[in-house]
Amino acid sequence: MMLESDQETVLRALEDARRILGRCIAGQRNATRAVERLFAVLDEIEVVDALDRMNRLRILRPVDLTYIGVKNPAA
Repeated sequence: MMLESDQETVLRALEDARRILGRCIAGQRNATRAVERLFAVLDEIEVVDALDRMNRLRILRPVDLTYIGVKNPAA
């Protein structure tokens, strides 16, 4: 079994959420049930953990200081 990447996990959850919303809009008008299903999909521990890891990587990604004109950022 191949493990999903964080991006694949989040994309799968978003696709599932869009499907839930699409069904709600298309005639299944029980909004409470739709919200419960959205919560179940988006609050899965795998999705929450993947989002946390992706957010940490985004925050911790090294900044290219030459982009803003710093010539020797280590000095």
